[in-house]
Amino acid sequence: MFPFLVTTLLFIVIGSLVLPFFRKTDFSLIEGQAASLDEEQVNLQIERRTIAASLSELEIDFEQGRIASSDYNQMKLGFEHRLLEILDRLGVLDKTAAAQEKSSQKEAASPSTATGKNWMAMLLLVVVVGGGATGSYQFILWKLERVAVSAEADGMQAGPPINPEEMVARLEERLKENPDDLQGQMMIGRSYMALERWDEAEIAWKKVLELDRRNYTAHYRLGEIILSNPKTGTREEAEEALAHFDKALVSVPQDASILWARGIVLVQLGRTFEADEAWTEAYQYIPRNTESSEMVRKSLEDLRAGRMSMSRPSR
Repeated sequence: MFPFLVTTLLFIVIGSLVLPFFRKTDFSLIEGQAASLDEEQVNLQIERRTIAASLSELEIDFEQGRIASSDYNQMKLGFEHRLLEILDRLGVLDKTAAAQEKSSQKEAASPSTATGKNWMAMLLLVVVVGGGATGSYQFILWKLERVAVSAEADGMQAGPPINPEEMVARLEERLKENPDDLQGQMMIGRSYMALERWDEAEIAWKKVLELDRRNYTAHYRLGEIILSNPKTGTREEAEEALAHFDKALVSVPQDASILWARGIVLVQLGRTFEADEAWTEAYQYIPRNTESSEMVRKSLEDLRAGRMSMSRPSR
């Protein structure tokens, strides 16, 4: 009785699997895979936008002194590393989709070949189901167990250390293919500044302004580059930095970091009264009893006492 039931069940399974080969339909069997790829692309695009928004919020929190420098650098590097992984995967999916589209066009052009392939697939399916049902089942169980163990390990262990130079190199390659990627240019601009590659950072942030002329982060970073790595030390250069800070403050007038940097340039230009105003305003937006607030308070005291000694730019 048991062999009869097993045989009957086997024929039912084979019949249900073979039935689609005898049905006329306009859809390809690859449709399920294509739908899965489309869903993955949508999920990755959503995650990409989420990470981009998180990076912007992280930047604002850091500039306003709400997050420590070490935490900021670690979180930013992690976000950018994940964003690169997403961009790489999206590139693979785009190529896969293109290959599938070409394959579908070829199958549509030669229906007789497709029919032959269907019959071959049907025969192969019968052999596989009839001869290896138990083995396949065990294999699937093994794969599921491996996936579960891998997921658990990923949750318990930290990923491999992130190499900033390697990450920048990968991002450079992506930007060669798509130089108009705004988020990519902002990422590499920050990375260049962290590595003190000032000239390359300046090029990246200027590219950001080409893509988005009102991008306040780009104006702030360009002004910061002039302060950190002056080329001429002239008054004109200081006024250029001041212009960038003023344009950034149009979008974020209460940003303490930009107000602080603006005050430094004003002191260099000898406009101490305006510098006092900028730093006083910045102090209002910084949480009290923090290292940043104490630094601004002490600088204001020194400025008002005439103890602020900053070399003025040459004419």
